[in-house]
Amino acid sequence: MPDGTTITEEHLHEERRTVETLLGGTIGGGIIAIAGVVLAIIGLGGAYPRLLLGAATIAVGISFLIEGAAIASRLAELVHDTTSGRVEMSELGGGVTGETLAGIVGIVLGILGSLNVYPATVLPVAAIVYGAGLILGAGANVKINELFVANREDTVAARSAIRQAVLATTGLQIFVGLAAITLGIIALASAYPITLALVAMLIVAGAFVLSNTAIASRLVAVLRR
Repeated sequence: MPDGTTITEEHLHEERRTVETLLGGTIGGGIIAIAGVVLAIIGLGGAYPRLLLGAATIAVGISFLIEGAAIASRLAELVHDTTSGRVEMSELGGGVTGETLAGIVGIVLGILGSLNVYPATVLPVAAIVYGAGLILGAGANVKINELFVANREDTVAARSAIRQAVLATTGLQIFVGLAAITLGIIALASAYPITLALVAMLIVAGAFVLSNTAIASRLVAVLRR
């Protein structure tokens, strides 16, 4: 039977691998979100706004899927640790999150808009879906991150610093979610639905860039210990 030292080393190796996986997903999601920002800005400049809005909507949807996967990964590890491996995520519904559902719906709507299937309707609806996804996911994200931090940080100062960063990111997430919903609703009744939907995608993608940058910096700090 392996001694305590071997078990500790194996546990630390597994944790490091988890953090590296999360970091890779965070960086990938951030890059895709940056693409969404660029597409939205170019669209607002007047170059193929409908097509670029559809592409930006798809990019934001992929960012949602990556964010949902990251949350599911943290939750799966927490469930495994707190139950000593007796319960797995497959027994709790597979870790499907609000972000994941918002991403899937948004991508479908983005594809339809790109194909010119009622773009003035489906693309603003995608903005509303993304806004709702951000708001619904905010509370769960805070709770999961706090549990994740409590399980891994030994010092009160480290827990407090990371908790403050999580709360700040969540506040931004809720604000952007409300703004996206508002813009999407106005766009449905406006003479400029594509323009307003582009603005909504721009702020949602921008929020993902800021959020992923903050998360990546925390994960890098963990890896450097």
